[in-house]
Amino acid sequence: MAVNFFRYVWRHSQREQLIVLCFVVASLPFYWWSLDVPKRIVNEAIQGSVFAHGEASARLFDYSISLPSFLGGATFQISDGIMLQQVPYLFALSMVFLVLTLINGWFKYVINIRKGVLGERMLRRLRFELFALVMRFRPEDVRTTKSAEVTSMIKDEVEPIGGFFGEAFITPAFLGTQALTAMVFILAQNMWLGTLSLSLIAVQGVVIPYLRREQIRLGRMRQIESRVLAGRIGEMVEAAPVLHIFGVTRFTGSEIGKRLGTLFDIRLRLYRRKFAVKYLNNLLAQLTPFIFYTVGGYLALQGRLDIGQLVAVIAAYRDLPGPIKELIDWDQQRADVTVKYEQVVGAFSKEFMLPPDPETPPEPIPLDAPITIVGLRVLSTRGLVQIDRMSAAIGRPGRVALAGPSGSARDILPKVLGRQITDYQGSVTIGGREVGTMSDREASAVMLYVSGEPYIMSGTIRDNLSLAVRRAVPPAEEPADAIARYWRDEALMTDNPIVSPDAEWIDYAGLGLASPEELNAAVISALRIVRGYDDIFRVGLSSQLGDDLDPHIAERMLSARAAILARYETLGLANYVETFRPDHFNTSASIGENLLFGVSIGSRFAPENLAHDPFVRSIIAAEALIGPLTAIGLKMVETVAEAFHGLAADNPLRERYSFIDEAELSELWSQVQVAWQRGQRRQFSPELRDRLISYALMYVEPRHRLNLVDEQLIARVLRARASFREFLPAKDAGEIEFYDTTRLMPAASIRDNLLFGRIRYGKAHAREKLVAAAAQVLDEMGLESFVVSKGLDQEAGPGGRLLSPQQRVTIHLARAMLRRPDILILDDALSSFGATEAHMIMENIFAAMTGKTVIAAQSNDDDLGAFDLVLTFEGAKLIGTERRGAQGSQEQGVEAPAPAERSPEEVVK
Repeated sequence: MAVNFFRYVWRHSQREQLIVLCFVVASLPFYWWSLDVPKRIVNEAIQGSVFAHGEASARLFDYSISLPSFLGGATFQISDGIMLQQVPYLFALSMVFLVLTLINGWFKYVINIRKGVLGERMLRRLRFELFALVMRFRPEDVRTTKSAEVTSMIKDEVEPIGGFFGEAFITPAFLGTQALTAMVFILAQNMWLGTLSLSLIAVQGVVIPYLRREQIRLGRMRQIESRVLAGRIGEMVEAAPVLHIFGVTRFTGSEIGKRLGTLFDIRLRLYRRKFAVKYLNNLLAQLTPFIFYTVGGYLALQGRLDIGQLVAVIAAYRDLPGPIKELIDWDQQRADVTVKYEQVVGAFSKEFMLPPDPETPPEPIPLDAPITIVGLRVLSTRGLVQIDRMSAAIGRPGRVALAGPSGSARDILPKVLGRQITDYQGSVTIGGREVGTMSDREASAVMLYVSGEPYIMSGTIRDNLSLAVRRAVPPAEEPADAIARYWRDEALMTDNPIVSPDAEWIDYAGLGLASPEELNAAVISALRIVRGYDDIFRVGLSSQLGDDLDPHIAERMLSARAAILARYETLGLANYVETFRPDHFNTSASIGENLLFGVSIGSRFAPENLAHDPFVRSIIAAEALIGPLTAIGLKMVETVAEAFHGLAADNPLRERYSFIDEAELSELWSQVQVAWQRGQRRQFSPELRDRLISYALMYVEPRHRLNLVDEQLIARVLRARASFREFLPAKDAGEIEFYDTTRLMPAASIRDNLLFGRIRYGKAHAREKLVAAAAQVLDEMGLESFVVSKGLDQEAGPGGRLLSPQQRVTIHLARAMLRRPDILILDDALSSFGATEAHMIMENIFAAMTGKTVIAAQSNDDDLGAFDLVLTFEGAKLIGTERRGAQGSQEQGVEAPAPAERSPEEVVK
């Protein structure tokens, strides 16, 4: 990017700047005429100078052009004009003035619109170029860059720069020519008045910019301090869990408060300076009219200046302060924006950057091209040696273990091979190509780096899995209509991509897939390799069914419900599930669920709102349930208040009563005790009673085990269920879906739709057995992929925060397996799994990567029997190279035949 702001603007907007400048030049004659017409209105029409000799009419619009004497002095008559009396003469000139005002307004409108469009286009270009530069930062630079600061610069700091793009050349040309025209007009009317005006304007143009230098300096300080504040706040938000753990939020709050105070002081000084300069500017601007009224009036009284000229001068100067003031503002904005632009470009300009992706696909690297390391030396940012003069040759394909203690070079070499460290000495090549200087497109075509701390982007699980295969470059399609053509042209004018993100970016050919329909099967296969399929399947079972079902899917889902229950009968698992029946109280469901006997669609009948809903309260009151439910809620509060005192944080009882917030428990319990002391145990306040009833409606007998549900209560709840359904107003029918064996419930989860009941409490391993049996039935009925698809459609959250650390690693491994790269680099990628689970995942990866290369960082205690080559490290040194032959023999420190000469079966042996 150009370091000079004006060079950058001119390079990318030269054509548009010239077009607008043509409009500026074309507007000058009309502006001059608009200054001259008021003088003629006063002198000729009102004072009647053209009627001074008794003429009843005068000629108007009489125009001619006379050549200079050296060209012959000829005169050409353009228009003979028309004869008008004094009143029509006045009206005609007034109409001319009105038309000129409209024309000048139109010119201003067109110029301002084109300036705005030009500025927005340049802002779009600048933001995209800055984003592209960030994407070329080396991994080392990315790790030292605060994302909040980068976001602030791209989003906020370039905003005023974008507003100035259209002003850079057009505004000084437009306002300067207007001011110059008005100044020349004043000088043409009276030299003394013009000279005085010019002197005051010169003082204003010199003094005000000088005083504004401090204002610019303070503005720069405000920008830097705001950027640091944004970065610090972003850092603290990310570190919020740690801050809560150590209880240091007060300390961090004091730091932010101090930074806000510093920013306040800068802004306060800036405002004082700004309005002081503004006051002085306005004072100087008002001195000129004072001179006009005094000196000009004196000259008019002396007969040395006619009234029309004085009026014209005052009218011309009326338009002069605006352009002059705006030119002074432009100069200040120029200085401010130039500094901001240089700061932003400097922040995004690194000495070393990753090379841009080539336009044409790079030549593929052969599968057997070796990885050659010669004299590799890596230093940390503090100058500590992390790898010391290492040389090695890694044949491909094969399985390579980098063994050694944690913190040794075995943790650094995977990052070098995976291009997470590009600042090194020596050489690391694959097939003769230097790893550190490869472009993203070239490197990702041959290898993938997987760490134990992956980043999952916001979006669905499916989006994150398919992200790894969105490498195809779709051809730019011809726009289908004028709107699409407009957006395509706008993108071309700002060097933005013209291919829509909604186009088909998935590289099906690279995945070996014949059609998009096979992608889902490939995703499932990748999940099975990394043992994440069962997890996604469970997520799918917990997902909402939705109402956009294909009719065939809906029909099979209803059939699967009966088939699953039948399978449970066959396997002896039927007693593990308590199904929903209209005339039966489901003891494994809460009292509120039994009362509703359905699934809440909106928030009105959600469990936490039931006790406060007027209709539900009327049903409860009609069936005499207020007293029993209040008693149940009171008993639950008593139990929790007594049991939670001194109870360990990980005690299962806390999880069982998790819907009672411990923070509000003390307040609630104190209210109950106050009511008891007053002898009003059964006369609680309405607010307290509603809270107790709300707790009671969440009570589940087998879960909470307080023996509070008897036959009398069950009968009342069943009567309330019938009344609720019978008297529910028609307008509220859309708020709930009642349980029905013949229908699906779109608002319920897939599990609830299939089981149509609740899993009984207290059955050891019941859930795993039931899910496994249901999965078998769904697979037989062709519904398993539908459930998995629903699981893949679940949101991952920003940074994958809705997923567990193990789920994030699983997704990262799965998208690597979806790609099946020629070289897979595992940098402690399985550390979040148990030893047995990690071993099984590694075996699956080896099987899936047959004929390709796997490089994994391992500890000295790991089983390294499945690897072909083991590089052992101690500190920063490579201390051993162990190659394993085809028959299990081992050679140390000796070059072995290239692994490509052995079959995958021999490697396994």
